[in-house]
Amino acid sequence: MRFVELRPTPEGETFRLHPRITWLRGLDPAARVAVVGLVHDVALGEMPDWDGTVDIDGETMSLADGIDVLGETADNALIVDAASLPPVTTVPDTPVAPVAPRESLESATEKLTELEERIAGLAEELAASGKVRSGMTAHLVSASARVDDDAGRRLDRADGELGRAARLASRPDPWTGMADVPARLIELRAQVDELEMSLAALPSGDRPALAAAVATARAAISRGSVPSPEAAALAQAWTSLHQRLTGLESRMEAAGGGTEAVAARLDAARAAARAAEDAAVPRPITEEEADRLETLHEAMLAAEQRAGRGVRRAAGRAAFEKAEAALRDALAPLGYPTWAAFRMGNGMASVSQEALDEYERSQAELEAAEIELAQLMARLERDTDLQDVLTAIDRALDHARELLGDEFFDDVSGGDAPPADPAIVREALEACTVDAASIGVGREAAIAHLREAMTAAGAGGHEHLTSDAALVALGESWLGVLGAADEAAVRMLRDRERAVAELAALEELGDGTRVDRLDEERAAVRAAEKDVAETRDALVEVVEARTQLHVLAATELNLAEEHDDRLLQRESAQVLVDLATRRLDGRASADEAAALADRVPRGIGGPIPVVVVMGASPAAMLDRLVVLPDDVQILVIGDGLGIVEWIERAGDDTAAMVDVGTLV
Repeated sequence: MRFVELRPTPEGETFRLHPRITWLRGLDPAARVAVVGLVHDVALGEMPDWDGTVDIDGETMSLADGIDVLGETADNALIVDAASLPPVTTVPDTPVAPVAPRESLESATEKLTELEERIAGLAEELAASGKVRSGMTAHLVSASARVDDDAGRRLDRADGELGRAARLASRPDPWTGMADVPARLIELRAQVDELEMSLAALPSGDRPALAAAVATARAAISRGSVPSPEAAALAQAWTSLHQRLTGLESRMEAAGGGTEAVAARLDAARAAARAAEDAAVPRPITEEEADRLETLHEAMLAAEQRAGRGVRRAAGRAAFEKAEAALRDALAPLGYPTWAAFRMGNGMASVSQEALDEYERSQAELEAAEIELAQLMARLERDTDLQDVLTAIDRALDHARELLGDEFFDDVSGGDAPPADPAIVREALEACTVDAASIGVGREAAIAHLREAMTAAGAGGHEHLTSDAALVALGESWLGVLGAADEAAVRMLRDRERAVAELAALEELGDGTRVDRLDEERAAVRAAEKDVAETRDALVEVVEARTQLHVLAATELNLAEEHDDRLLQRESAQVLVDLATRRLDGRASADEAAALADRVPRGIGGPIPVVVVMGASPAAMLDRLVVLPDDVQILVIGDGLGIVEWIERAGDDTAAMVDVGTLV
């Protein structure tokens, strides 16, 4: 059985292999592991992630069909460490006496034992790390569930209502006349100090720059469709801008002049005005209601006549009063105090002075709310911070429209306006993909830039990672940390600003001499403050949990890299032990190739290809394996010395080289 062509990904390039010896040059450690894993899967009769074609007994078929034909061939493929094969110094058929066979076997066995112990230890560490990660993840989920997204808005609305109530009461400050101003001052100063320390402890970094670096590095180590670096950076910028917008809106809400508070007051004023108008202006009487009033009036007159003529005047009087009350109860809801008023159509006479006064007040409140809204619009136009953010969002929206297309916005918002939920645009940008080949950035340059971006963003743990894929995964982990930190910072900045403003007002107030209070509004603020404090603590826990998970991810990735390296070393060490054992048995080195051939797994369609890990070994090490049977295909991995010269010496019929630096 021979590999004819291999294709790492469905959209990737197909590589043609030499039927005898193919030298795969330029593979990074992850790609080497992938090649070894491919051959292992074939030996086990399992379908690998790769696709391709194979030759079995002269018949070319797909890799999947070939595996069905071969079935399970062995427990493992044959992996040979070229460094364990000394170069040929004599004629292959001439026996070479073993040199210190006993010492060689003991040394090789000792190294294999050490590797086995280290592999077992690494496996235990990874398992223990997995348990810790599960606990951390559960804590992160618990902390996230305690984040109340509406707590901040409730506090902002309560602050606004307290300030508005104070203004209506002609109060200079809503907190004037507190029971214990000194205690509140101490509380506010401690809160400001705590928020300053928490803000300083939050991780910070350029999220768009890091997102672009992560996506570029992913494209450089991948083939086919990958996330767009440009769209990934824009998604982070879009989210960051809307977080800033939320903070600015929250600041205005706290002053009682935010769009939400003003709009709520305008709606309430309109509803109150409608209710007062209904109470002050009686509605028209329907024909059915008029007929009922006529019936009740006639019943009252009849009862009055009976009461005047009856012998039992007391009983008759009670019936009359009952009929009179029924008529009066029917007239009152319609706005008429008496039957005469109804007959004269004088409904306004039934409207109380309180209802008329309330109508006038509601109209004044409505007018004031409309003026307040107009003033808010003018103030928003003058707010430079807000206008800068809105301008940046408009630019980001234009950029998003270029990447996503007008059709996307037509579908999600039905026009030029963006969707009400910014997450819709962010998720669409994160889903944008491009062809990895179109990035045009080399692998080394992209990885170096990613390391620089992670260092600039304060991400630790990447210094000792050698796998490019692991580095990309760690970069994505830190993006999550920065996102959670920015979300917490928005809330903390808002809380600090609010505390500083109240602190300044109370310090200017001094002891306070007024005793009038707005207890109901203050109680609502206190309750909302408690909710916000709990949410703020939960946000900090989310950031801490994400940071701990990031550190743990860096540790696990390092352990996994070492574990994979030790597995490869164990394969090589096992070959050394086998060679030393054969030398101890007195076999000549010329027979070593034949002994290796015996170890090659064979299926119905012939031997499974042998993988040779060269490392930096000289190409001459392969001379020992050239004498393997012609039906054994050999895949050589590594950048050994003298590759080109060796292949030229072996001839095109024997070997070929494929430079596959981007194989996986």
